Amino acid sequence: MKKLFTILLIFFSIIAFAQSDSIAYSHEYEFSEGVFLTVSQLLQNNPIPKAYIVSNIPKTQPDFLKQVMEQQYFMFKDSAGKEQKLETSTIWGYCQNRSVYINFNKEFNRLVVIGTLCYFTARVVTNIGFHDPMGYNSMNNTSDELRQFVFNTRTNKVLDFDANNMEMLLKNDGVLYNKFTALKKREKPDAIFVYLRKYNENHPLYLPAK
Repeated sequence: MKKLFTILLIFFSIIAFAQSDSIAYSHEYEFSEGVFLTVSQLLQNNPIPKAYIVSNIPKTQPDFLKQVMEQQYFMFKDSAGKEQKLETSTIWGYCQNRSVYINFNKEFNRLVVIGTLCYFTARVVTNIGFHDPMGYNSMNNTSDELRQFVFNTRTNKVLDFDANNMEMLLKNDGVLYNKFTALKKREKPDAIFVYLRKYNENHPLYLPAK
């Protein structure tokens, strides 16, 4: 019994030490301003700061990072002082004026809700084509709509924010999952925001403490 107690004491001490360097995300948390090449840099709150970005755009511009992300290429100096060049379409996102933006469909969209599950809206353009089998008429139009998405920080995947995906995301929380699946079908679409918030409360996103 004494040996078991010692093992448990060491185990919980390790957990406490690991969590002492991190805090659960809240609205008061401030991400460092800069560019996140990957989601790992976001979760480590370790972006490439403006001082390391190579650009002709004045860094005094309040929307400097937004303008940089509108360019085809992103250039910066690495830790060795060597210039690196990447296609902007490969960048995960950036933080500017305390807001975090995620790269989705080659556009950067603000994360409206930040947590283990993040929520954002994005413009989606789809082609609508009509072809006359007789060959007389054809038409090519595009449909532009604003849609809702959820970003799972644990899997680095973006999903449509709908009842089916919310139910799938809740599977690792038995209590919330059972409550959600017990709802009537027509009630689920209206409940997804509530359950997104509850999930993030039960499963906080831990980030480096300042």
